[in-house]
Order: sequence, then structure tokens, then C-alpha cells
Amino acid sequence: RNKMKVLTHEISLLLKKRKRKSFIYKNLLTFLPDNESFIYYPLHIEQERNLLIAAPYLTNQIELIRNIVKSLPVGYKLLVKEHPIMALRGWRSTSTYKKIMELPNVELLHPTVNADEILKKCSLVITISGTAGLEAAFYQKPSITFVDTNYSILPSVHKLKSIEELPQAIRTSLKKEVKLSD
Repeated sequence: RNKMKVLTHEISLLLKKRKRKSFIYKNLLTFLPDNESFIYYPLHIEQERNLLIAAPYLTNQIELIRNIVKSLPVGYKLLVKEHPIMALRGWRSTSTYKKIMELPNVELLHPTVNADEILKKCSLVITISGTAGLEAAFYQKPSITFVDTNYSILPSVHKLKSIEELPQAIRTSLKKEVKLSD
């Protein structure tokens, strides 16, 4: 480790971050599609506790999104939103975004899209272990989580035991009536 290597590394990171930010601003949706039924999946921050400790077998979010898309009922889209904090981490690689965007029936949302608006309009929230599942309950929307959370006790939250039950869990959750009193 020397000054030149550190400087070169920092410049490289800065250039990657600029390139990724440019890609995000040119390619991700900055608005919600009108009159479409959709399920919401917020991307988790990479290298965070919720993934590495709580759900170590679910760190490949692209593969998880593929499984969700395969489980969607006819007439539904999956809206995936990038986490705004990823800006501090230099964003994900553009290849990651491209892989998500290539999936059929998936729209990738810009991190500046208002999460409250998404929660108001979505039919269901699917999250690995994030707080979006709890926030969904405030908007009277059901949610599915992949691990036990503090809010998993709510009747509107379905905690998956295995990925194989995802298609049925989605269909069941879409029919749930969420009560604020819960």
C-alpha cells in the first residue's frame, strides 16, 4: 500500500460511481406506471446485516427476483426499486441493473421514486427482511418476508418457509384484507 496505489484506487472508484450514476439516471423509471397491478420489491443494501446475518442464503437478489417473477400471477408486474443509500456505496454494477432490467415483467425504479407512493399503489410487498413489509401494513397492504422479523407476527405478513411456497403465498397474500387495528 502506497500513496500512488491509494490515489489510483480512489480515482477508479470515483469514475465507476459516476458511470453507474449516469446509467441509473438514464435508464431507471422515475415514475410509477399508471393503471397497472404490481408487486413491489425494494432492493436491499448490499453488505448489510439484514442480508449477511439474517438471510445468508438470499444474498443473490437477482436470483431471488427471478424466482418472484416466475411466481407472479397473470396481470401483475414486479417493480424493483434501488435503495437510495447505495449512492454512498458507489451503486451496484451496471451489469447488475442490466440483468434485472432484462427480466420479463420487471420494471426497475429510480431510487428517488417516493416509497410512500409505491406503497399506496402496490398490491403486495415482498422483502427479504426489510422494513418495507412493516410500512406496507400502514398502507393496508399485505407483505411477504423470507425471514422472521419483529413484525412477522402481524396477520398481514406471510413468512415463507421455503422458496417453493412463493407462488401460493403470493396468491394468498393478494387476497388478504389488512386491518390497521392489527
